[in-house]
Amino acid sequence: MDLHTLREHTTAQLQDLWNQIGIRGDPPHFKQALVRGIAWHLQSKEHGNLDAETRRLLKAAIRNAADPASRKHGSHSTKDRSPLNLPEGTTLVRTWHGHRHEVRVLDNGKRFRYRDTEYASLSEIAREITGARWSGPRFFGLKKLKQPA
Repeated sequence: MDLHTLREHTTAQLQDLWNQIGIRGDPPHFKQALVRGIAWHLQSKEHGNLDAETRRLLKAAIRNAADPASRKHGSHSTKDRSPLNLPEGTTLVRTWHGHRHEVRVLDNGKRFRYRDTEYASLSEIAREITGARWSGPRFFGLKKLKQPA
């Protein structure tokens, strides 16, 4: 597969290719996301993927980087997260698209282990599972949506 010709395919063709080459998860519905995901997959197969520790460090660096707009004002854009106060050793279970996902709580809810990788938040894990941004506590059923009055 030539990376330079991926954009010439239709969205349906790219979704078929996504499944044929064995990319985990459901294919996106947007052509640009399909092209990027397939290109990443093919390049990582050819040149080698990032190891788990490197991925963890990159995610931590991204999470800790200040928003460029907030730097000029001297504040950080990150919100203070209220701790979940989950007992260490608790296992959170969520079924997503027919697959069972288990997350182990570490350090009294300050860290989490999913598939032999440690994460600082449930939201990171929810994004890993779904490919979309989720509130981690909501995804794992720890917080419910507020009902309108």
